[in-house]
Amino acid sequence: MINSDELLFSVDESNSPIDPRPRALSHQTGIWHRSCHVWIINHKREILCQQRSLLKDSNPGRWEPFFGGHLAPGQEYMANAISELEEELGLDVNPSQLHFFEEYKYSKGTEFQGVFILEWNGDLNTLKLEEDEVQRVEWRSIDEVERLVVREKSERWTLIGYEEKLLNQLRK
Repeated sequence: MINSDELLFSVDESNSPIDPRPRALSHQTGIWHRSCHVWIINHKREILCQQRSLLKDSNPGRWEPFFGGHLAPGQEYMANAISELEEELGLDVNPSQLHFFEEYKYSKGTEFQGVFILEWNGDLNTLKLEEDEVQRVEWRSIDEVERLVVREKSERWTLIGYEEKLLNQLRK
C-alpha cells in the first residue's frame, strides 16, 4: 500500500543527505530524494517489464522496464534493491547477483537513482506480484523496449533518460 507519510532518504541537489521528508511532501514540492531501479534480463536477452498498479501515486498504469522504489532514511541502494525485488515480485536475491550500472540524477523527478541489472531466468508463474505496486509483468525484447521508450517515447511508458545507455550495455 502506498504510504504518503513514508519518510524518504532526502538529499540536496548535490546528493548530500538532509533530514528525511514525507513521500507526499517530497513529490509535491520537488524535494530531492533517492530511489533505485533494477532491470531484470534473461538469457534470451529479454527485459522483464511491469505495468504499474493503478493505485500508484505517480505514473499509474504505465509500463516500466525496471522495478524498484524509494530509499528509507539511511538505507543504501543495494539494500533497497533487494527489498524492493522481494516486496514487488517475491524474488529473493543475493547482493552478488545485482550489478551496479550507475547513479543517475533524474531532474524531472528530483531523484538520485541507483540503477542495477539482474540476470534472472525464472518462471513468471513463480513471481508473487504485490498488487498495490505491480499490475502485471511481461518479457519484452531489448529492441521493443528501445523502440517504445527511446525512439517513440510512448506515453504508455515511464521515461527517465538513461535508458538508451543501459540498453546499449545490455546488448553487449
